[in-house]
Amino acid sequence: MFGIYLPVDEGYFLHFQGLLYSFKDLLDVDYKIIIVDIGLSVRNTEILYKHFNWLNFEILKIDWTSDDKKTYRFKVKVIELMLNSSFDYTMLLDSKNHLKAKLSFIISLLEKSPVLIQDISPYLEKDWTHKTALEFMGVSENEKILNSNQYQSNNPVFDRLKSIDIMKDIVKFGMNDTALCPLGSKKSFEGESRHRQDQSVISVVLKLHNIKPTYEVYSNYHNTIHT
Repeated sequence: MFGIYLPVDEGYFLHFQGLLYSFKDLLDVDYKIIIVDIGLSVRNTEILYKHFNWLNFEILKIDWTSDDKKTYRFKVKVIELMLNSSFDYTMLLDSKNHLKAKLSFIISLLEKSPVLIQDISPYLEKDWTHKTALEFMGVSENEKILNSNQYQSNNPVFDRLKSIDIMKDIVKFGMNDTALCPLGSKKSFEGESRHRQDQSVISVVLKLHNIKPTYEVYSNYHNTIHT
């Protein structure tokens, strides 16, 4: 069974509805959608139950803090939920994603690699992950990792049983501030403070486990809609 985890709050609910509509005709295997509530309004949940009852979903509230959102720790917590689930396959999608491939096709890709991830060319790991985090995760002198493109974190897919150790390492490092949000870092693209929080952790951990990026398009990411 395929578990699709979707963290969302009120601020991204407009994008989120587009994500849900993108599932039409693509959910061709047994699945369940876990909508992870990190700040939905009552009105948001009413819309979900009224207009999206054609989907097999449940809304799961988790404990979260403003710091969890600022540091993107909530995504690490979602991966921990995925790790501890009973699903055969699990996928995390940000609210601004759209699904672009049938689940059966995504499963076929997992026959080649236990994790699906896309990279961000031409942005290198050493340019988007803070020095302290690189040192803490043991890769500050690993030229292969430092000079490779950073991986995205908006749409990772796991063959759960084959990637248990990988997911455990993501949770281990992601729940540690030294890796996730080291002192002096911020989500930026310039200067010594540059860092990508959960994305930096996921990217480095996957490379430590020799996971290569996939270039098959199974989802894509959309720009922010301003209202």
